[in-house]
Amino acid sequence: MTQRDFMIGYGSILSRQSRQRSGLTGPALKVDLLGWRRAWSVRYRDEASTYLGLVEDEAARLHAVLVPVDINPHMRHRERGYSWTAVEGSKLRVEGEMPDGRFWIVVNHAHEPADADHPIPQTYVDTCLIGALETGGEAMLRDFIAMTDHWDTHWVDDRFEPVYPRRAPLDRDSQAMIDDHLHDAGVLRHRSRR
Repeated sequence: MTQRDFMIGYGSILSRQSRQRSGLTGPALKVDLLGWRRAWSVRYRDEASTYLGLVEDEAARLHAVLVPVDINPHMRHRERGYSWTAVEGSKLRVEGEMPDGRFWIVVNHAHEPADADHPIPQTYVDTCLIGALETGGEAMLRDFIAMTDHWDTHWVDDRFEPVYPRRAPLDRDSQAMIDDHLHDAGVLRHRSRR
C-alpha cells in the first residue's frame, strides 16, 4: 500500500477557502513544528508579488495545518518557489491523533524580501490571517503576526484591485478585524496604498 502524503501549510493553506481552490479538500489538523519561523521572503516574479517563506530558528515554533496532499504537477507549480522538504513525524505536535504517512513542508529556494516590483499583497495577508483565525482563533492570528519577519518591506493594499489569485474573499468586517490586529501589533503602518 502506498503511503499517504501530508503537507504542513503555514501560509494561505491555513485558509479553508484557499485550500479548496487548490484541490486540498481533506481534513486539516492544527499542528506545531519547532525550528522554523515565517518571513515575507519568496518572490514570485510571474505574479509580481512576495509571499511567505521560512527561516530556520531553533527557538521558534511554527503554527500550521497538516493536510493530505497529492504532490502532482499542479501542486508543484503552485509551490514553484519552494522545495518539498521531508519532516520527521517526531518533530510535529498535532492536536488529535497523528495520521500515518509522510510529512512535507515547502521551504523557499531563496530568501528575498519584498521590493517595489514584488510587494506583499494585502489579499494574501488577509488569506493567511483568516486561515490562522479559522485554525487557532485570535491567539494564533496574533502569533502569526508577531512571529513573521519583514512586515517593514514593500506591502500594498490591493483589496480594491486584488492581485493574489488564491485569495479568500473577505467581507468588510473581516478586513477591519484583520486591520485592527495588524494595527495593534504595530505593523499596519508599513502598508501602503496601491
